[in-house]
Amino acid sequence: MKSLKEYIFEHGKIDQTWIDNEKPVITRDGRQAIILSVDISKVPNILKGQVKVDDKMCDYTWDDQGKCITATDIYGNFKQPNDNDTLVKNI
Repeated sequence: MKSLKEYIFEHGKIDQTWIDNEKPVITRDGRQAIILSVDISKVPNILKGQVKVDDKMCDYTWDDQGKCITATDIYGNFKQPNDNDTLVKNI
C-alpha cells in the first residue's frame, strides 16, 4: 500500500494550468511553497519562489515540470537540490 506522500507525488505533478491559476503547491516532502513569478522567456519556463524552512522563507527556482534547479538554505547559501525539493500540487 502506498503512503499519502507517494500518492500525492504520483498524482500531484504540477502543470502550467495549475501554475497559471495560482493553485497551492508544496514540495515533495510537504514543505509550504509559494511561486512568486514565472519566467516565460526561457524554455523550459523557470518558476521562481520561496519555500518555508523552519520559520524562514528560502529562495528556490524550478523548471515548469516542478524539478528544482537552485535552492538556498536558511542562511542564504546555495544548497544542492534533491528530489524532496520537487514541486507537487497541494490537493
